[in-house]
Amino acid sequence: MEVGYHKLDITPTVPVHIAGYNRKELSKGVLDPIEINSLVIKENNKIIIFSILDSIIIENSVILPIKEAIFKEFGIPYEQIIIGCIHTHSAPAYFKPFFENVYIDPKLQENLIQSFIKSISTAINSLEEATLSLKTTQIEGLYGNRNTRDGIADKNINIITFMNSHSKKAICSFIQMSCHPTILNGSNFKLSADLLGWIRQKYQLKTQIPCMIVNGYCGDVSTRFYRKLKGEEELERVSSSIVEQMNDLNLLDVKFNDLKCTSFKKEYTYNGQTDSFVQKEIPHLKETIKDSSDEMKIAISKQLLHNLEFKASKGEMVLNLYSHIVKLGNVLFISLPGDITAALGKRIVDHFNDYHVIILGYCENYSNYFVCKEDYGKYFETYISRLSKGNADDFIQHVIDTADDLLK
Repeated sequence: MEVGYHKLDITPTVPVHIAGYNRKELSKGVLDPIEINSLVIKENNKIIIFSILDSIIIENSVILPIKEAIFKEFGIPYEQIIIGCIHTHSAPAYFKPFFENVYIDPKLQENLIQSFIKSISTAINSLEEATLSLKTTQIEGLYGNRNTRDGIADKNINIITFMNSHSKKAICSFIQMSCHPTILNGSNFKLSADLLGWIRQKYQLKTQIPCMIVNGYCGDVSTRFYRKLKGEEELERVSSSIVEQMNDLNLLDVKFNDLKCTSFKKEYTYNGQTDSFVQKEIPHLKETIKDSSDEMKIAISKQLLHNLEFKASKGEMVLNLYSHIVKLGNVLFISLPGDITAALGKRIVDHFNDYHVIILGYCENYSNYFVCKEDYGKYFETYISRLSKGNADDFIQHVIDTADDLLK
């Protein structure tokens, strides 16, 4: 096996618009670096690329030119290139989130494309023979389901460490966890990769190994019920506590060989004007706003109403959802295109109990929230989903079926 890795600091040197919380003002300084991290794995002459951006979302306007350039230069097929982000709400506005009206600087997006190409190309050209190990631990008392405190949440952190086969020197660490990086809120105007970026920095400093991080199935997972402080102080507290708990790692018995991969695209059509939940809930929210004397309830209802009316105003929308499935020995990497709630992610993990499953959320063209039928309409996530009831379940089942076919 050969592995190549590259970390690229792309932090803007001038104030920029920020994507997240619909902020209107430009950024005011930098809290921590904005990065692209690229990992290339080559086994039996097949290459898989993971390239992850510190951003709230990522879209085809950037993804497709990158894949085209890498294919032209190296001949690596699109389906073997996985491009994603970590979902920080405090990074530059490279893309316009569906429910926000933030300005996107075309030059910033063009520079981003070139930065991705540079990082991936450098990683490919730095391939070296490597071995790797996978360790895991479970984080307690710092994050969980944000709708119900004892609800489903993935609190496992997985760490793959890649070592040069000859020198035994570490190449990089690949960390996967599942938590919304939203400790910083709309009052923050410093650029930041938020919680995942701080964990990455702290773990890198602690181990002296270059580190990349990916987010998993955290659609309804955050620090909401566990907060003690605010802003940067809370970010310091939580990230330090998580890295401290990462001292207690369990080495897993895994094999990294026999690289296989597949991918698929599935199309869904959504129309808020005909969606039964939207049309039923809009008058209900209007009635709540009119009759309630609870100011907080009114404010929340107004925001939810705005989301539903905005979805309805867009009429028919077509979403093309992508997933990549990579088998490396008895480890499965599965990419998903948005905010996957914990129940749906768990459905995938539980199905493949003979494999160690690492889910990468926020990959490929961002498609908002995936909510299972049982939870549809119960919580905030449904109000900003662009999938009809049952679509998310259907897509996740297709992921499982496609992975089953790969493993035969």
